[in-house]
Order: sequence, then structure tokens, then C-alpha cells
Amino acid sequence: MAEPELLLLSRWLTPVPQFLTPLVGRGGRVGYVPTASSIYPEQDWLDLERGTLRDQGYDVIDLDPESEGRVAFARRLGTLDALFVAGGNVFHLLGALRLSGADRPIVDAVRAGLPYIGVSAGAAVTGPDIEPLGLLDDPGEAAPLDSTRGLDLVDVTVIPHAEGTVGGTGPVDATRERFAGSHRLHFLRDDEALVVSGGTATVIPG
Repeated sequence: MAEPELLLLSRWLTPVPQFLTPLVGRGGRVGYVPTASSIYPEQDWLDLERGTLRDQGYDVIDLDPESEGRVAFARRLGTLDALFVAGGNVFHLLGALRLSGADRPIVDAVRAGLPYIGVSAGAAVTGPDIEPLGLLDDPGEAAPLDSTRGLDLVDVTVIPHAEGTVGGTGPVDATRERFAGSHRLHFLRDDEALVVSGGTATVIPG
């Protein structure tokens, strides 16, 4: 089985070509998952991300597990060169992936070598447990969720916006104080990216 290839971001997409083009080439088909933000009325940043990816040379295809059945989602996943999971509420994202049955096809595809790019919630959901995100995102906004166990593609829980750009530094500091002793946390700034490749995790400028 191939080693998973992941690019985990807090905000900016600047590192995407450096990570993705060597893996899929220019013009690769990137599945864009907007699910984490479907509960919010304002979604302008999603259009900005789609536009940025197109400007970087990729073919962007929306792929939303909330509007597709598990079989159709898995079939479309198999036509992609990479998967991009956007930000929003990580509890809603995980709940929607579980409810739709999309969680397992995603995990299987990434473990088989499909490159994964996650921003904010899309980064946080890849870890072993999203419980520590409860001070940054509202669990009450989630799709039905009976467990906070994440996709377990990486061995740390990413805490995005670690410099407090979303909600201030208070929730970030409280997360560190409450959960650092019981969870492996990686605090990721907006100007950083975490690359997981060949079983090694490396922080690069974001």
C-alpha cells in the first residue's frame, strides 16, 4: 500500500503547487469538498479557493458527499487525481462524512495514494480525534455525530489558525491548556503548512 500524501493548511493555498504538481502534474483533476461550510450562509472564501486552484493550473470538480450517495461518491472519487477538503465546521464535516458513508472511501483512497489537501477543518478532520476542536468550532452545529474519532490519516490533531486569526488567541490557549496532556496536538499557523509524505511530517512555509 502506498504511503499517504497529505498537505494540511490553516488558510493559504500557496504551497499547493509545490506539493501537488510533482504528484499529479499540471492540469490534474482536483475534487473539491465544500461540506464543512454548508451550514454557513456566507461562502465567498470557497469561490476564492476554487479560483486559486484553477489559477494554479488544476481542473476543479465539486464533490459533495451531502448531495451524493456513498456509491456515487466513491465512484467519482476514483476519477480524481487529488482531493481538496475545504474549511468550515469540523464537527459538521465529520458528521456529514459519516452520515453519507463518504468517510471510508476517502480514507481508503488516501491510504491507496490519492493526494489529500485539507484546509482548516479539512486538515483537522484527518487526525485521530477532533474533540480538542470543540473550543474553536461549535459542536452543536454538526450533522449527527456519535463519536469525535477523526479519519486517523495522521497521528496528530491539527489546530488551525494557531495565532488566533479566527476567534482570537483565547480559545487556542484554552485548547492547549485543556487538551495538550491527553491528545497529540499540532498548532498550525496561517503562514505554515504541514506536509505528510513517506511517513514523515514536515512543516513548510504557508
